[in-house]
Amino acid sequence: MCGIGGIYGVMKPEARKAGLDIIAGKLAHRGPDGHGRFEDDHIGLVHARLSIIDLSANGDQPLYNEDKTLVLVCNGEIYNYKDLRAELLQKGHHFHSESDSEVILHLYEENRKDPARLLDKLTGMFAFAIWDIARRQLFIARDRLGIKPLYYSFEKGTLIYSSEVNPIVATGLADKEPDMTSLFEFLTLSIIPGPNTLYQGVKCLPPGYCMTLQNGQMSMGAYWDIPEKTRIWKDEDEVVDEVAKLLDIIVKDHLVADVPVGTFLSAGVDSSLITALAVGHHPGIHSFTAAFPGEPEDEGVIAANSAVKLKTTHHSYEMKNDFFKDFSLQLKDIDQPFSPVSALSLGRISKLARQVVKVVLSGDGGDELFGGYGRYEPPKRPDFLKFIPKGIQGITLGLMAALTGKKSLATLRQNLRISEAEQFYRRSLLSSPEKVIGLFSDEAAAKIDQDRYVHHLENLFANRKDTDILNRVLYVDMKTALVDEMLTKCDRMTMINGIEGRVPLLDHRLVELAFCIPSQFKRKDGTGKLILRKILAAKLGTDLAYREKTGFNSPLKQWLSSDQETRNFVNKEINEVADLPWMNDKTIRTTWAQASDKFEPSLVYSLVCLNHFFNH
Repeated sequence: MCGIGGIYGVMKPEARKAGLDIIAGKLAHRGPDGHGRFEDDHIGLVHARLSIIDLSANGDQPLYNEDKTLVLVCNGEIYNYKDLRAELLQKGHHFHSESDSEVILHLYEENRKDPARLLDKLTGMFAFAIWDIARRQLFIARDRLGIKPLYYSFEKGTLIYSSEVNPIVATGLADKEPDMTSLFEFLTLSIIPGPNTLYQGVKCLPPGYCMTLQNGQMSMGAYWDIPEKTRIWKDEDEVVDEVAKLLDIIVKDHLVADVPVGTFLSAGVDSSLITALAVGHHPGIHSFTAAFPGEPEDEGVIAANSAVKLKTTHHSYEMKNDFFKDFSLQLKDIDQPFSPVSALSLGRISKLARQVVKVVLSGDGGDELFGGYGRYEPPKRPDFLKFIPKGIQGITLGLMAALTGKKSLATLRQNLRISEAEQFYRRSLLSSPEKVIGLFSDEAAAKIDQDRYVHHLENLFANRKDTDILNRVLYVDMKTALVDEMLTKCDRMTMINGIEGRVPLLDHRLVELAFCIPSQFKRKDGTGKLILRKILAAKLGTDLAYREKTGFNSPLKQWLSSDQETRNFVNKEINEVADLPWMNDKTIRTTWAQASDKFEPSLVYSLVCLNHFFNH
């Protein structure tokens, strides 16, 4: 796990050096163990190292092939590197280090005419850049699921790329005009959906994509996507058995490191299962949880009980009416506005974990693969609809609503008419677009495209031909919220605290298997993740496996009403954010002063994070 960046294009050497200095400085928090650089007359590459495998100086980056005609900087881990290394050694390749990343260089040598083919060989999480000196070609790739980030700006033949957004903007070489639509999407969703960023001139490389630059020209495309495969399964037991066997192999692979490894452990199915499997290969492994004593969201006691059963070395971080403690410290290196409330909790237990381990496994991805969220449940339709032909259901409901005055009938009629994308969008919203648009000045609001994200969702649904409705929705969630929220949160909050976060459930081998599994094996009668629950039940009992989902959250709502220190902090931040040039200061201040309950806790937290990003 590291940070990478670089500048490609014709410019004065001193300008390139200055830009690389800025990128390296802005990425320093991602790699406290070492810094490296390569420069020639057309390109510069920088690397900030968090050493995990091959801790010696031989593992420092940039890495080179045998004759130093290839240069690599890489962020991530290649879990099958030992097998790849053995194959490459048999083919006559020579290695300089024991680094997992070095196999990428030699795979490139094997696939120089079509570099994208090397990506099929890799199992892991990665974002990397290879400069082919002989061909004057830059090849950049991001892992299949988007576990590792990669952003870029490309204007007039000049490319600036980085693991984070801030280093690109800080160089002064990219358009840093704020994108008002991105800010609008942030306040409605708590994230900025890719491929857009806060800035008009910066984009993210989508998951499963690679790009090539040569002679100032860029080409970009997908090398992988979640497959649309159908498979006949004998019964649920066959599914459970195959998933259990593969997941055990994957967890074992994810434990490979030359430094101490731990797990995040909550009361949830996913983290409990990952920890249980990890213990089978690493008895006594360290486990970490965030606890909120006395609060409805508290999972500390259940997690501690699981730790006792599994005999892990357990650590708990308790938060008591100090929600915003270390807030500035945890968010000081966040590269664009980002406000899932659970990020602060994750940052704190990451800080705790860093005291004893350098790698931690999390349970991210289980809900998106196996239908865990309640929002995946299809809207319930009353039985009487069965007796009305589909072609006239809308008209009939409209007449019934008019005659009876029942809003529920009008709502049902509306729900029947909206698209899959619109339904998905409404389920994703944390704050209503109507409320959020009123927080912007008239000038800023005029620049906002409120339909941009919906159109993005429509394109994703249109490109997916699955007949299984749940798998269609899961596919879109994997391409949106998983990448832009869950994986961004995991990457930023672990890296800020100097540890590597790994996500075994998002190994592409399991993803490909999961999308061959029909929905009846994933979700039934309002309960999701049926497969994972059954595997966990065999290890830790049915009470934990089938308990109601609570999520990894924080009790901000309660603390806003009961804790004066929290209230005072938020009051200050809300009044400051109102002064941002594109905000409607009168609406924000008046609403907050007279009816602060009109701001949902998620919107309150988003405004606080927005203020922190721009004013701290």
